[in-house]
Amino acid sequence: MREVFQAFGCVHQVMKGSFLLRQHEKNQQLFFIERGLVKAFYETIDGKEFIKSFIAEGGFIASMQAVVAGSANAFSVLALEDCVVLEVPASVFTGPLADDPVVMQKLNQALLQLAMKKEQREYEFLCLSPEQRYLTFCERAQGLMARLTQQDIAKYLGITPVALSRIRKRCGLAASRQN
Repeated sequence: MREVFQAFGCVHQVMKGSFLLRQHEKNQQLFFIERGLVKAFYETIDGKEFIKSFIAEGGFIASMQAVVAGSANAFSVLALEDCVVLEVPASVFTGPLADDPVVMQKLNQALLQLAMKKEQREYEFLCLSPEQRYLTFCERAQGLMARLTQQDIAKYLGITPVALSRIRKRCGLAASRQN
């Protein structure tokens, strides 16, 4: 997929704290994170933030509602670090590359990966306790832990920073026994 982004995309330097996408705006772009880390999040009308995902090097993000249906973005994407991003307009995939079976296969594989990631996230929120979600996140995102704030980890897990601190204390002993 990276090859497609490189061939048809524009390289952008995105500074920490800058938005790639803003919730409720229209943006029919797909973004490949070449370097850096971003978070995708929803914000309620009263300003409460719910983190959907973290996307690091090698990942890509787009608002499917915006790309496929032309609707406004359902969520925002914010750079947590200085990033190098490859940006491709969705029209590339519906225009010149729509008849390229290799590119379409890669795009379908990438979209299936996103769908599976979303399904796993839903399962975790609906079926796992906060402590289980934390342990699962620690296992899956080992390389990200040092790059994230405790506030963002708590928001991602759907708990308060105080609850995260308590879980970390309880899990610290268990984690040290496993090593």
